[in-house]
Amino acid sequence: MAKIGRNDLCPCGSGKKYKKCCMASDEAAARAARPAQPAAVPAREPSWASYFQEHDEPDELTEASNAVVDMVQAGNLDAAEQAAHDLLARFPDVHDGYDRLGMVCEARGDHRQAADYYRKALNVIRNHPDGYDPEFAAVFQKLIDRLEPKTDDAAD
Repeated sequence: MAKIGRNDLCPCGSGKKYKKCCMASDEAAARAARPAQPAAVPAREPSWASYFQEHDEPDELTEASNAVVDMVQAGNLDAAEQAAHDLLARFPDVHDGYDRLGMVCEARGDHRQAADYYRKALNVIRNHPDGYDPEFAAVFQKLIDRLEPKTDDAAD
């Protein structure tokens, strides 16, 4: 099983980021399951994602992103759309704004526009490989494929 990134969608299906949903309980279960080890951290090159982890921005990003999810789930789509555009303006190098705009369009039944926004999220992920788990792109490709299923052109 692939490792879930902090900023990936939670696998429980809530639509929230893993770090604000199930990460704490998963980490607690993992700590309880393994024997105590010395705290040795391997040296790593700083990445784009580590910038957000070292500053207060990830909480701001996560809170703003999850707020859009909450608005979509509550059916407040106009406010969710505006908040998603604000999210995109504030954090243009993160997939969340496009992802949330896709969610809004899906909730409205505009599958073509939702797929377009998910493609943009996919491009952000691909353009920032240090900030995302390599398999995270597949999540958005599946969303696009679900919204725009390929048709057989056997009649041609």
